[in-house]
Parts: sequence; structure tokens; C-alpha cells
Amino acid sequence: MNPKLKQAIDDFIANESLSGTSLIMTVFGDCIYHHGGIISLASLIQLMDVFGFNERSVRTAVFRLVQNGWLVSEKIGRTSYYRVTESSRQRFVQADAKIYNFNHVDWDQKWDLILLSSLDLENKLVLKKELEWIGFATIASNVMAYPGCDHLKLQNLLLNLNMTDQVVIFKAEALQLWQESYPTVKRMVEANWPIQELHSRYEKFIRDFREFLNLIENTDDLDAVQAFQLRILLIHQFRRILLKDPDLPSELLPSNWLSLNARNLSSNLYQMVASAGEDFFMEVARTSEGSMPPIHPQFYKRFGGLKIEELS
Repeated sequence: MNPKLKQAIDDFIANESLSGTSLIMTVFGDCIYHHGGIISLASLIQLMDVFGFNERSVRTAVFRLVQNGWLVSEKIGRTSYYRVTESSRQRFVQADAKIYNFNHVDWDQKWDLILLSSLDLENKLVLKKELEWIGFATIASNVMAYPGCDHLKLQNLLLNLNMTDQVVIFKAEALQLWQESYPTVKRMVEANWPIQELHSRYEKFIRDFREFLNLIENTDDLDAVQAFQLRILLIHQFRRILLKDPDLPSELLPSNWLSLNARNLSSNLYQMVASAGEDFFMEVARTSEGSMPPIHPQFYKRFGGLKIEELS
């Protein structure tokens, strides 16, 4: 075990005030989901122990996730198991695509506007939350906007919420009536999307995980526990930023935007820790039938294709 790396990981865990509930979701998304989506509580407790969470805190966290519909519990004999619910599978798929894939789409300079004035308060709150999840922001009372959204994704969202007859959707374009129009649009974006906050978070992420990358680059035999810790912490912190990042067109972002730098760093570090981290996960994780089933082939497409041997 690399003592310098151990100290750096321990310091990171101590200073970040990690949420057990959120970290368990990362473990499910990064590991368990691609092995069938179910795990015994006992082995989940073992996995979380390496991040400093005790049995009681893990039990409390999974109880909350069950209450919120993310997981469902099953008991076979005296052993408890937790699996991903059918209702949350789509969220895992969406998060998986956003974290591990990079699909740049050229912007057509058009904006999608959604008018919410015909919704009652309860449905409006539900829809606003879901629209924010896919990058929309409120730009005026009862108006949410996004530059060039995925129309199929928006259509499916409204269909799933049974709100297709309750909102009005417009296509708009910013008119360039004078030279200052475009800078004004960029200021509007910074006022309504968390651009500065995200920039600061990307800076910290790059600083933290570049240090980890430097520590393991010259390590010949990476410890499996440390690899698992780094793999989960990397994706956990990256996920927390990406779920707030609306993925706006580059034309609307500052010239020093750091998302691509953060993605390249994540890809490089993940390539280095994925295999050894998987060894530890497979050693510990159990289902009702014993060892975890083989990993889903989709796993190997992460970050443009993992350059590692297939994992058993």
C-alpha cells in the first residue's frame, strides 16, 4: 500500500464531508448497476467501510434511498439485499451517459422556451425540477429556457409526467440587432445558470485529482483498496459537478471553461484505477447467489473505451 497515497486519500475523505447516501448512489451507479443492480447489505457495509462509514450510517442511508424510491429491499433468510428499482433505472442510465460519455452537438443558435403558466403549483414544481435536471433554467416568471435541447428527451419527459397537454413549447432565436447583442446573451446565461460556481468546482476537482494522478503514475503495483477508493471518489465528485452542469454550447461559455480538462483527467485516472478497483469490488460484493455476475459489456464503453483487459 502506497503510504503517500493513503495519506492523500484519508485527508480527502476527512475534508470533503462526504454524504453516505450520495456515495452509496455512486457505488451503485459505477459498480453495482453494471453487475445486475443488487447487493447484500453486509457487503455494501464492507465497501463503505473503506470510506469511513460504519454499519449504522450505511443502514440509515439505504433506508433513505428506499424511502425515496431509488432502491428496494429484499430479505432472503436472515440476509438483506438492496437493488435498483425499476422507476430509478432510467435515472441511472441518464447519469451513466452524462458521466462516462461525451457527445458534442453543434448548436443551431436556437433556444427552446417552455411556458409553465398553465400548470398548477404542484405540477409546476415537479416539472421545473425535471427540466433543471436536463439543463433548463428559469429566465423569467413561468418561462424556462435551454439552448438547443434534445427534443426526444424533452418529449419523453413530458410523456412520462403526463404533461404533454399542460405546457407550451416555443422555438426562439436571439436577434442580432446591434453589435452588443451577443455579449448581452452571455451575461444573461451567467445570470441564470451557475457558471461561476461550476468553474470554481471544476478548478478544485482538477487540482484534487491531478494530485492523485501524479501519486499513482509511477506506481507499478496499485493496491486494490486504494484503486477502489480513488475510482469511487473520482466518479462521485465528477458526478456531483456534472449533474449541475447544464452542458451549454461552448459559444455561451467563458473561453477558459474547464469541463473538457476535467473530463480528460477523469478518463486518464479512471483508466488507471478501474481494473484494480474492480478486483476489490468483486472480492467483497455478494448477491443472494454468491459472487456478483459478470460485468455488463456496456461498461467497457466508458470514456470512449476502457483500455483494460475484460474483467471477470
